[in-house]
Amino acid sequence: MKRCHPPNNCHGLKLRIKQAFTSPLRKRGAGGDFSKHPFRSGTANPPYPPLQKGGMNRYRINKVKWWLLFTVMFAAFPLPTTALTLDAQVADGVGGHIASASGDMDCMPGCTLQIPSQALVSLFAVADKDYRFQGWNGACVNTIGPLCTLKPSGNISLGARFVKTKVPKMPVKALLLLHDEGVKHTVWNEFVKQHFNNRCPVVYGGVVLGEDSYDPHNNVYCYRIAFGYYDMLNIAAKTLQDNASVGKAKPRFSSKRLGYEVRAAALGLLKRHPKLSLTLVGQARAALAAQSFLQADIAENSGVVGLLALQQAGHNGADALDNLASPVLKLDAEPEQDAKISAALAQLTNSWWMAR
Repeated sequence: MKRCHPPNNCHGLKLRIKQAFTSPLRKRGAGGDFSKHPFRSGTANPPYPPLQKGGMNRYRINKVKWWLLFTVMFAAFPLPTTALTLDAQVADGVGGHIASASGDMDCMPGCTLQIPSQALVSLFAVADKDYRFQGWNGACVNTIGPLCTLKPSGNISLGARFVKTKVPKMPVKALLLLHDEGVKHTVWNEFVKQHFNNRCPVVYGGVVLGEDSYDPHNNVYCYRIAFGYYDMLNIAAKTLQDNASVGKAKPRFSSKRLGYEVRAAALGLLKRHPKLSLTLVGQARAALAAQSFLQADIAENSGVVGLLALQQAGHNGADALDNLASPVLKLDAEPEQDAKISAALAQLTNSWWMAR
């Protein structure tokens, strides 16, 4: 701000500032002239127009007030989104059903739903007993696994195909290893090396990537999830429906959606092994994803033997595990501690797994 020297000469500057913020510009021909404005006058003591009510300044202020009011109203009462039609059908009407991941839709043999435009929709193809999922058609035709996620911008139709299992399968025991957020599925490499000869296929989006791996000592198969299905779809954190997250400083996914990935993995394994007995091993906060899966009222979690939740010193991500029908055992261990994990599995599964 401009200073006055000496201070007693500041009266003219103060008056100019006051007039600039309080006096309206008078129109030409109405007793005033733009040249009389305090900041445009070339004289030392220009004549100032008298203070008036209303005028240009007040008009501008009122205009801003109305603009702010309409902005607040539109933010509080957003315009309704366009409803789209989703038509889901089971081919031939037999063999299974199509269910939404959120659990509010179950189509058998088919259904038509209204969904908001650009809404994210995740659907599961769930096979009935003695059937297996064969594939999608329609809008999900390019999806390989049992989990299909769409963000439609127009009306869509889709379907799922199921085929009858030709040869009755023997009961199968399997481990499903879940890695913590912020690390990769390779964190289980040491455990896999000790028990499965360095072979344990990855399950991604419900698709098993690789051939089966088998431990002849325990007659148990090994699989491990690679989380990141929704990361591939570039889902922003603000669209999450659940505040509980798996992560530290910057959580990216909700435990609910990670639970969807666990369910997709279980469906993918059931496609290979219809009579599946499954034990989950969750590292740190990944156990919350297993909890979300086990708490859902779905048939896929009925074959779960139990959950082994690995905790880390200084972290309590698995402390919230409760109200689960399946047994839960908490263990202070890292994935590399093979002996401790093996002993805990033997305790959890009651001779289902035998420690060496």
